[in-house]
Amino acid sequence: MSILFYDDSPVFGGHEVMTLLGLKALLAKEPGAVHFMFSKANGKLADQLAGIASTYPHLSFEKVDYHSSRLEALRNRLKPSRTRWLAGHFKSLQPSLILAVQGNIEHSSLALHAARAAGIPSCSYIPVPHSNAQMGAKLGALRDQFCNHLFRLPDTYITITGEMSKLLRERGATAPIHLVYNGVDTVRFHPGNRHAARMEMGLPSDKTLIGLIGRIEFRQKQQHLAVKAISSDKALLSSCHLVFAGDGPDSGKLRSMIEEAGVCATLLPWCDPAVLYRALDAVVIPSRYEGLPLVMLEALASGVTVFGSDRDGMKDLLPSSCRFPPNDVSGLHDRIVSFLSEGCPAPDTVLVSRVRETMSLESFGNSFCSTVTRLAAHQAPDSHLQTHPETPHH
Repeated sequence: MSILFYDDSPVFGGHEVMTLLGLKALLAKEPGAVHFMFSKANGKLADQLAGIASTYPHLSFEKVDYHSSRLEALRNRLKPSRTRWLAGHFKSLQPSLILAVQGNIEHSSLALHAARAAGIPSCSYIPVPHSNAQMGAKLGALRDQFCNHLFRLPDTYITITGEMSKLLRERGATAPIHLVYNGVDTVRFHPGNRHAARMEMGLPSDKTLIGLIGRIEFRQKQQHLAVKAISSDKALLSSCHLVFAGDGPDSGKLRSMIEEAGVCATLLPWCDPAVLYRALDAVVIPSRYEGLPLVMLEALASGVTVFGSDRDGMKDLLPSSCRFPPNDVSGLHDRIVSFLSEGCPAPDTVLVSRVRETMSLESFGNSFCSTVTRLAAHQAPDSHLQTHPETPHH
């Protein structure tokens, strides 16, 4: 049994982080050969793989000259020679399974075409199967027309929440779907002394601290909704302090909005989130779309209440009392008001225990490893019918 990973994204993101964690778990438990193909444009991924290979000699890797980009589905049609070359290369390597690492359905979609041409079973590991239109992409509806057929190419899927499984079905996926929840370091992320954490971070001790952590980008992450929710209420303006941690294309807009609205806020660069979570009363995730955000899991593992848009991974995990309608400033405002009126309660202990027990790094590694090895063991293209789709593996 041998497994081939394929990731031609030029960007090293959260999905690459989880993929490499899964890769290391696989290498630690399985002696079979593992090969990783990736774009030469992704230097950080190259460095990470080199480090892993120094520990696990049965990992080999190679670079490809191209990378996924916008309109990748159209490029695959216009450049069939790429598919032919890659299919031939796949045949020479003879893997039992090709695992396409797909941030969305277009990323690494070339591998799905090539695997089909080579007659080798393929699995899409995909956290965000949303349409381009849902994600607010330019010419999104038009781009989606070129992407629809891609959902019929993989022999199996691995995704990260039940909501993502439903979305895959809505997009036309008919192959079996397996759930492998993301995992977080529950040793690093844990409850702690709030006052001490605030002192260490230089944050006020006399306010309710509400954090928004991640890339500052309004189209997806929508941090501006939190500023509007706080600024719409004088009581919240006096009692709440927003903490933004991260950077991104809309950092300047966010600073201007905070100043104009008169909101008390601190903007931090990328920092150690483990300490920051312990300083916060709550974390808000007002995103237009997400997969299963690591910020949510990290915060809950740290014993911090999370409020999120009523969709995707937030809908999958958070109770209804902690969700608000997407893109709804008044809904977010009402959740914060209720939270303050109840004395800023900690999250439900059952939810915290679920995250810490079933979404730890160990649980993720075990689930990822068992799912991938089981799929790779069934080499015939139709053998996936023997597995148990759309159930989480722990």
